[in-house]
Amino acid sequence: MNTAERPEVLLAAAIATHRRERELARLLTALAVDGTPFEGGVFVADNASSAATQAVCAAAAVPCTWLPRPVNNGPGPAWNTAIAKALANPAVTHVMVMDDDVVPPPGTAAALLAALEDGPAAAAAPLLFDDKEHLWAFPEPRETALRAVIRRTVGADECRRALGGGPHPFCWATGACMLYARRAFETCGLFREDFWMLGEDLEFSMRVAAAAGGVFTADAIVPHLPPPPDPATSRVAHRLKFLALLQNLSYLAFHSPHSAHLRRYLAGNFKRYVRTEGVGPGTLWDGWCAFYEGALCRQPAGTPAGARLRERAKRRLERP
Repeated sequence: MNTAERPEVLLAAAIATHRRERELARLLTALAVDGTPFEGGVFVADNASSAATQAVCAAAAVPCTWLPRPVNNGPGPAWNTAIAKALANPAVTHVMVMDDDVVPPPGTAAALLAALEDGPAAAAAPLLFDDKEHLWAFPEPRETALRAVIRRTVGADECRRALGGGPHPFCWATGACMLYARRAFETCGLFREDFWMLGEDLEFSMRVAAAAGGVFTADAIVPHLPPPPDPATSRVAHRLKFLALLQNLSYLAFHSPHSAHLRRYLAGNFKRYVRTEGVGPGTLWDGWCAFYEGALCRQPAGTPAGARLRERAKRRLERP
């Protein structure tokens, strides 16, 4: 399945990146051999841009446009920058939106295009796997029975056997690798820019699924391979990201018209936070503040309230 067989398709890619030259080069190489040409262009929005990232884009084997951004305020604003550039060409029909640390194997775009058509839907998601080839993240199936099935699966072959190819409608999906039809953006707008990270992808996928349909398929299996954490900064970085996730999930669970079902997962995420970060008074206070700001004050993690929460947590963790 390629654009020759689908003359109506003009595919573009929108990538958010920040100081990950090795991962970005790996992704651009993967897109070059996907089998479905990205003839609409590959647009790389570079948060807190660097000459090293510009050089990676210049050397890419796909038509690549480097879009420098002065600050790193999360993937949402970067994706929006790249998507807007892609859609400026009125002939572009689909945009594949990605983090810089995914590695789509050949045929991924074709599988997602097929899922969109079979849906029919305006958004299609793959299943994401980690470096141990275990299921890392998955969409929330709209069909209740499939929610238990997908949580019991581990490997790619097991997922394919348990789920079949699909496509299956979803309520929301993790946005590390997603294919959107142009009408998704025309109907629903772009990503919100007040989440900082870990949540804007869920919120946007919910909007699209509710308004225009979203599906996932086990025919598309995509590795998600972030770089190993820096030992000098990993403890603080992990805590701040976890707090952002908790604040954003708390906000979505109570204030998104499409995500009331997320409330049933909040307790599990806070339990995982305590199990991971410990039960010290500072840890518990930070977790409560994340819930308070998100659920009670209606403030996602990209707002000034979220920034203040993370700054307090950072100072506490960096004390000698």
